[in-house]
Amino acid sequence: MLLSKRKICCILSISLLLICLALLSGWLRGNEAQFITLAQAAERQNQLQAGSNEKIRELLKELYNVLKAIVEDMNRLLDYGQHPGITELRDATVAMFNAEADLCTTGSGRIKVYEKLVDVLRKQEEGLARDVAKGRRDRTEILRAKAARLEAQIRLEKQRLAQAILK
Repeated sequence: MLLSKRKICCILSISLLLICLALLSGWLRGNEAQFITLAQAAERQNQLQAGSNEKIRELLKELYNVLKAIVEDMNRLLDYGQHPGITELRDATVAMFNAEADLCTTGSGRIKVYEKLVDVLRKQEEGLARDVAKGRRDRTEILRAKAARLEAQIRLEKQRLAQAILK
């Protein structure tokens, strides 16, 4: 009698385990579909941000052009030996690239923009590192530059992830 009780308990335990696994499998399948739906919703939102509405698109273009002019003017000042604040230049550069990314209608377009931004920020960071090594700049400035680059890289990786989920 004792042996049969153990067998019954064992069979019940295995049955419950199988039921739990079946329920978990069904839940995971349902959530996988939900993740795809969320990724597609994010892509649609990005397309809306890109300006399916012509007025929004015009405003985004105007913003991008203004920010681009600011960055160009600041770079011209650097060429003439005048030094605009490095923080202001970096902020203007980041804002310009973000505006350019907002104009993109596809995830792959935004990825290319963020790749350019990361490259520009990496070069600025390297220049600051040389200046810090020569004692011309404070170490805090390179840390801020690194933080800006890392934020841009995070946006890039998030965009890549969203693009991969859509595929």
